[in-house]
Amino acid sequence: NAPVANAAARQNPRTQVVTDMAFADGRLWVAGLSNEEFASKLRAIPYPFATVDRGVSVEIYHGNHKAVETRSPVNAFVPYTINNQQHLIAGYTCTPLVKFPIADLKAGDKVRGTTIAEFGAGNRVLDMIVYTKGGQEFLLTANNSRGVMKIPTAPFASAKPITTPVESETAGVPFEKVTSMMGVEQLDKLDDTTAIVISRSASGGLNLQTVPLP
Repeated sequence: NAPVANAAARQNPRTQVVTDMAFADGRLWVAGLSNEEFASKLRAIPYPFATVDRGVSVEIYHGNHKAVETRSPVNAFVPYTINNQQHLIAGYTCTPLVKFPIADLKAGDKVRGTTIAEFGAGNRVLDMIVYTKGGQEFLLTANNSRGVMKIPTAPFASAKPITTPVESETAGVPFEKVTSMMGVEQLDKLDDTTAIVISRSASGGLNLQTVPLP
């Protein structure tokens, strides 16, 4: 049930049928858009991929946009355990951070995630990883206009949900901008101390390199 292509749109919805995927709870979770009224979807494909469910329609409250959104896709997400319960931590455009308990994501349902941060307008999350440093866990996100952000995960469990308009540029869980990582478009953990990244140089080319986890 993919959306119809529309080359005249600000962003062709057909290119967002699949925006990200990750393996958790014995299933491959796939984020993207459908052609339904509640277009934003999370679908689960049990390993070894014999079937795929109808998907879960997901919505969020976007504090900077002052509205509930049902048609904005998850741009990037990671599985993460909070209080012994598996979640998907998701990033959207302009840039809310949202948590979804996997137990709530039942095929055919409509689920509203819990918005726990707003990281600023005019920005899109490109990729994210979770890592440990100095005995603490962090979420590291690459963004197209606001660089790399390092976000402590300890506040995720108790963060106050954002359910009303946000007038400031950012709100919710804190973050730190990693100025040593520039132009990063994709990243992943190589080992416990190192990330491997694809970054865009000033000349427009792409570089594949390893960098220390900040």
